[in-house]
Amino acid sequence: MDDAHELETLMAQLSTASARMEELVAAWTERTFTGGAEEGEVVATADSFGTLLGLDVSRRAKERLDSARLGEAIVAAVHAAEAAAAAAKDEMMGDMRIGDGPSLRDMLGDARRDFRERSGF
Repeated sequence: MDDAHELETLMAQLSTASARMEELVAAWTERTFTGGAEEGEVVATADSFGTLLGLDVSRRAKERLDSARLGEAIVAAVHAAEAAAAAAKDEMMGDMRIGDGPSLRDMLGDARRDFRERSGF
């Protein structure tokens, strides 16, 4: 394969991948994620970036839990919603690739690993 043909193929792959990535990101940003605690009596809702959008605390939870346990349940529900959003982002990034190359998640995972090894963080 000559260089010009290889470049044309790569450009086509980039264009297709870019359009696909835009679709994935657009769909992901519209999603919301929930996390619960205390058997679903405390439910947090977050957007795709992990920003808290809402918190629902059942009457039963308010009556049954003391303030410390209720606070812990709220924090647990928020963390669960944030974790669901992060997992969805990770899944989306696993679908982002150019041609048969590695996914964006894999490429960034390597960079994160290298940073951790070099920095100790």
